[in-house]
Amino acid sequence: MKIAIVSSAGESLVKFRGHLIQEWIRRGCDVWCISIEPSEEIGSEIAKLGAQYYQVDGSRTGTSIFEGISMIQKYITAFRHIQPDICFLYMSKPIAFGGIAAIKSRINKIYVFQTGLEIAFYSKGVKNAFLRVVLKTLYRYVQNHAHAVFFMSHSDIKQMLAWKCVKKEKVCYVDGSGVDMDKFKYNPLPKEAVVLMTARLVWSKGIREYANAAKIVKEKYPSTRFVLVGGMDENSEALSKEELDGLVAQGIIEYMGYQKDVKPYLHMCSIFVLPSYHEGKGTAILEAQAVGRPIVTTLAPGCGETVIDNYNGLRVPIKNSVKLAEAINYLVANPDERERMGRNAYDHCKKTFDSRIIDKIISDTMGI
Repeated sequence: MKIAIVSSAGESLVKFRGHLIQEWIRRGCDVWCISIEPSEEIGSEIAKLGAQYYQVDGSRTGTSIFEGISMIQKYITAFRHIQPDICFLYMSKPIAFGGIAAIKSRINKIYVFQTGLEIAFYSKGVKNAFLRVVLKTLYRYVQNHAHAVFFMSHSDIKQMLAWKCVKKEKVCYVDGSGVDMDKFKYNPLPKEAVVLMTARLVWSKGIREYANAAKIVKEKYPSTRFVLVGGMDENSEALSKEELDGLVAQGIIEYMGYQKDVKPYLHMCSIFVLPSYHEGKGTAILEAQAVGRPIVTTLAPGCGETVIDNYNGLRVPIKNSVKLAEAINYLVANPDERERMGRNAYDHCKKTFDSRIIDKIISDTMGI
């Protein structure tokens, strides 16, 4: 059986879907990964998984209608070359344009993985309103042709059903992308109060609230470190280099840049924070739980679902720097609570978010 898995971010194929790809290969499948990066950038990493790579030239963030039409044709060309039995699509462009191409190419089985609604679905402005209309229309067409649509957020399921973008009988819920518990192992908490946030540098991840909370916490606990790991983004709501440099110059945060391997930073922290406005299932949160870190996150869809209040972390309202600071202050002041919640976080992750559990549900549903 030949599977084409389509993304618009090649790194995510390795980082977030690598264990799923390897599960398919273990089940005897021939797996092809499709993304926009040149083969020399990502091909060797894909090969290490045991899969093959095919580049479809394009932009991750462009919104031109002509570009969309061009992408559909490029995906059709890719499918003609690969001739897959199954097409597995995630991220907006692969779902919308790759999905149309898969339907036109008469691929036997099409599966969609909605890892989280795009920024356009919860941002204001005329452009975002237009994009919402376009995406809803394309999602409705593709997902109504799909054999199943996987979701990792109950909120996203509710929205898609309300918009008639998916049929109820095609919905399949999974608890996130899953975490490789062999790769992200429990690590004892350091005694120092070190707060970590790992995320793309866009405002909707809660970077503004993180910085403001850091100022508040440092007034009471000046030795507390606030570390930020993540790459600059080309999204319209991305944090600018000047804004980032300002936060660093003021001594509010320590910026470590983009890191291919976040484990060393998870090990150095004693509190993990993600004040995002919306997530699919906050994979960064799950990875932090896997190494035994207490979590502070928001009640946002995809974030709040990963944390049980006062068990493996604390949940705060969205866009509320004061409440965020209060939660961090509590954990800074109570190392025993950090230890307890960190151990619970590991246990919760192993029971609920282990990639082996998620991969089995997906693979069995696909009939592999």
